[in-house]
Amino acid sequence: METSLSDQSTLSFFQHFHISPIKLHLSLSLGSSGSEESPEAMQSLNLLLQSIGATLTDVDDIVFKLAFFEVKYQFYRREKLMWAVVRHYSEQFLKQMYVLVLGLDVLGNPFGLIRGLSEGVEAFFYEPFQGAVQGPEEFAEGFVIGVRTLLGNTVGGAAGVVSRITGSVGKGLAAITMDKEFQQKRREEMNRPPRDFGESLAKGGKGLLKGVLGGVTGIVTKPVEGARKEGAAGFFKGIGKGLVGVVARPTGGIVDMASSTFHGIQRAAESTEEVSRMRPVRLIQEDGIIRPYDLTEAQGLDLFQRSQIKQLDGEVFMDHCPYPGQKKTSIIITNRYLSSSP
Repeated sequence: METSLSDQSTLSFFQHFHISPIKLHLSLSLGSSGSEESPEAMQSLNLLLQSIGATLTDVDDIVFKLAFFEVKYQFYRREKLMWAVVRHYSEQFLKQMYVLVLGLDVLGNPFGLIRGLSEGVEAFFYEPFQGAVQGPEEFAEGFVIGVRTLLGNTVGGAAGVVSRITGSVGKGLAAITMDKEFQQKRREEMNRPPRDFGESLAKGGKGLLKGVLGGVTGIVTKPVEGARKEGAAGFFKGIGKGLVGVVARPTGGIVDMASSTFHGIQRAAESTEEVSRMRPVRLIQEDGIIRPYDLTEAQGLDLFQRSQIKQLDGEVFMDHCPYPGQKKTSIIITNRYLSSSP
C-alpha cells in the first residue's frame, strides 16, 4: 500500500480507510495591525476595522463537530482520495456555518446559550436518573444537582449574552479613542478574571471611574503629548483625540461596567462548586528547572502577577521581600527593575 500511494497514477484498493470524527473549538479576535507611521488613509481604515470590523468578527469558543470519513472496499487513486476527503470536510463546514454566525460576540454568542441550555436540560434528567439507580438519597441529590445546573445555565447563559454584547461595544469604543496605551490597559483589565461577584462589581466601578477621569484629563494631556511628538500637527491631533476621548472613555467605562457585572452574574450562576487553589502557583526560574516548592517564592510570584505593575517584554519575576516599616507593602525584584506593591 505504501508503494502504491507513492505513485499517484496507481490504482489502490482500500479495504478500510477511516478518519474519526473531529471536534474543533474556535476562538477568534482581530487585533490592531496598524502603526503610527502609516499613512492617514491607512490609519482611518485601521480605526474603522478596529471599531466596527474587528468587533463584528470576534467569536469565543464555538464548536464545530465534523462527521467521520470512511471508505470500505473501494479502489482509489491517491489524488482522488485526497479530493474526496477535502470535499467531505468542506461540506461539513458549510453545513455548520450557522455555528460561526451564531457564535459572534456582537450577537451575544446565542449558540453558546443554546449549548448551555441543552447541557442544563440533559443534567436535569440525567443526574436524577443516575441517582435513582443507586438509591433514594442519591436520587434527591441528583435532582438538586440537575435543577441547579439547569437554572445556572439558564441564568448564566442569559447574563453571558448581555456581557458579550456590551464587551464588544466597549471594545469598539476603546478603538475609537485611538489611544494604544488605554486600549492595552483595558484589554489587560478585561482579561483578568475576577474571583467572585463582588470583585466583578468593584472591577466595573473602577473601570468607570478611570474612564471618566481619563476622558476629562485627556483634553489637556493629549494635545501636550501630540505636540511633544509631532509639533503643531501633533498638537491638533491631540485635541481631536482628547475631544473624542472625553465622550468615548466614560461611555466605554459604563459599557465595560455593565459587561463586568453581567460576567460576574454568569460566573456566580454557572459555578456549581467553587474549586480554589490550596497554595499559590510554583515559581519556575528562567532555566526551566522544577525545584522543590517554596511557599515564599510562590507568594511573591502571585503578588507580582496580581499587581498593577506594567510588565515589560521578557520581564521575569525573581524574588520579593517585605518593605521595611510597612507590613502590607513588598519589594518585588525582577530581571529588569525593583518596585514596590501593596
